[in-house]
Amino acid sequence: MAKKVKKIVDSADLEKLIKKSSKKPVFIFKHDAMMQESEDAYQEYLDFIEDTEEDIVFTMVAVREDSEVSDAVEELLEVSHDIPQLILVIDEEVAWDDIGDNINFDNLTDVVNEYITV
Repeated sequence: MAKKVKKIVDSADLEKLIKKSSKKPVFIFKHDAMMQESEDAYQEYLDFIEDTEEDIVFTMVAVREDSEVSDAVEELLEVSHDIPQLILVIDEEVAWDDIGDNINFDNLTDVVNEYITV
């Protein structure tokens, strides 16, 4: 069964997802479809999602369309703004985040093994 990426479209959704991270890890991908680097990283993210067996919530923020949500990510999680950016939230805290070319299948596998897999 293919896993879905939940698009975060408002701050209330973001706040609920941060709270949900107390029960399940949450990845938040900040994406700009107009940037090739972001498209490449997003494809790596999607490939990883299809391959992983872990019980993780996968989300995405379209930073051009939903700039208020993108700003809320920075404010609520206290991370600097970047695109593309992938943030792992566990227990309502940022456990890991990275940007650009570092968002790739192999690195995501390492992150899950380090932060999520017991």
